[in-house]
Amino acid sequence: MVAFVDIDGVTLKYRGATGDIVALQDATLKIERGEFAAVVGPSGCGKSSLMRLVTGLHKPTAGTIAIDGKEVTGPVKMAGMAFQNANMLPWRKVIDNVLLPLEIVEPYRSQFRGNRKEFRAMAEKL
Repeated sequence: MVAFVDIDGVTLKYRGATGDIVALQDATLKIERGEFAAVVGPSGCGKSSLMRLVTGLHKPTAGTIAIDGKEVTGPVKMAGMAFQNANMLPWRKVIDNVLLPLEIVEPYRSQFRGNRKEFRAMAEKL
């Protein structure tokens, strides 16, 4: 049976001024469909880095992540993440970052495609 979330040998390194900073090293975790998992630990231990990897906001330096049998190669639509600090998604234009909550949060999500021009006009006015 394939795990719903499959983190296999994942390492994430950030480039620092004095060299690479290892945020996560050789992490392996399997979570079955319907199972509840919590990641806890002190500040700076890699919790947010792990979530960014699982949601596809960062790519691992090594290893693979799969959700429902499909390798994560970019942002996943079925998962959400609330950031501790406000964050812009660098691959989106500023206006698209402003509109993001309307794309993903009901009741606006179900209306977004049909009313995109109206929502965009309101965002630009603001």
